[in-house]
Amino acid sequence: MERDQWLKGLKERADRSVLHDVVFSPEMEENIRRTIKQEAGRKKRTFSPGRWGLWASAAAAVLLLALVGTAITGVGPGEHARQPVQEKPWLPATIVNPPDLWKPSPRSDIHSENQVFSYFGEKPVRIMTDEFGLYEDQAQRISFLLNGSFGKEVELVAFSTEGKRIKLGSYEVLGPQYDADGHFSSSIALPDPGVWKLQVLSGSEHFGQVFVQVEKGVSPENREFVTPLITAYLQTAQGNLSWLGADRDVHIELIGVETQAPEKRRVYAWVRIEGKAEEGSPGLSCPMVLDIAYEQKNGKGGAYRVISHSMPEDGSRYQPSLKKLFPEKYLQRLSEGKKP
Repeated sequence: MERDQWLKGLKERADRSVLHDVVFSPEMEENIRRTIKQEAGRKKRTFSPGRWGLWASAAAAVLLLALVGTAITGVGPGEHARQPVQEKPWLPATIVNPPDLWKPSPRSDIHSENQVFSYFGEKPVRIMTDEFGLYEDQAQRISFLLNGSFGKEVELVAFSTEGKRIKLGSYEVLGPQYDADGHFSSSIALPDPGVWKLQVLSGSEHFGQVFVQVEKGVSPENREFVTPLITAYLQTAQGNLSWLGADRDVHIELIGVETQAPEKRRVYAWVRIEGKAEEGSPGLSCPMVLDIAYEQKNGKGGAYRVISHSMPEDGSRYQPSLKKLFPEKYLQRLSEGKKP
C-alpha cells in the first residue's frame, strides 16, 4: 500500500513538473516497466522496509531517465491547441512551450538616422505597422526588418494558437532600412482573432519570428472608410430596394469586413432603411452583404464604390440563403445581436 501510494504521488509530481508536456509511446512504457521490474528483482533478496525509500528513489530515477532519454513531445487526442505547429522535427525530450503562453511581441522605439521609429519584436525579425494594428480578415500593410544572414528571398508563414498554418508567400529582401540589414513589405490578412506567430524562413530554414495580436471586429480605419460609402449607396439604390422610395434614412451595424485585396472589400452588416416621405412609409431591417471595389473612369483615375448588395430570401428560404451569404463566425455574431 505504501509503495502504491508513493508511485501515485510520483505521477502527480511529474504531472506538475516539466514532464506534463511529455508523451511517450506504448513501446516506451513497456521498456520502462521492464526496467523497473529488473531493478526490483535485483533488490528482492535484500529488500526490507527500511530500504524502501532507497528502492523507490532508484525506481524514480530510472523512470525519469527513461522519460528524458526516450520520450518525444506529442499531442494527445483533443489537445491540438496546446502545441504550436512544428516547422521541423524536434530532438528527443524537447519540451515545446504551448501556444497558451504566446503573447504579442513588445513595442519598442529606437533612434536611427536622426529619426525615431517604432517596431514590434526583437532581432533578427521585427515588424512595423500603423497604429490600427491587425484585425481579423482585414489586410494590413507590414514592413519586416531583418538582421543577420539571410537569403535574397524569404518565406512568410503564420501559425495560430488553434493550430492553423497559413503560407503568406515569398518575398524578395530589399536593402537596409533604419538599423536593419534588410527589409521587405507585405499586406497580410489573418482569419481569426487571437495571438499569431509570423515566422520568417530563409532557405526553408527558420530565421526568426514575431508574435502579433489580431483583434476581433472591424478596424477603425475600415469602419471610417466603408460606412459613408454604404450609406450613400443605400440611400439611392434601386432594383429590389426601389420600393423604399427616394427619401431614406439609413442605419448600419457593421458585423465584419473582408479585405483580402486592397482594391476590394466585402462588408457584412445589419442594415435598417426607413422611408421619410410620409407617415407609415415602408422600411427594411435585415442582414446584408455589400461588395466594394475600386473602379477607374475613362483611364483618368477612379474611386471606390459599392458595386452590389445581397440579402437573404423571404420565408422558408431565409435561413438557407443566409448561410450561403455569411461565413459561420459572422452568422454566430449575427445571432448574438440583431434578429429578424
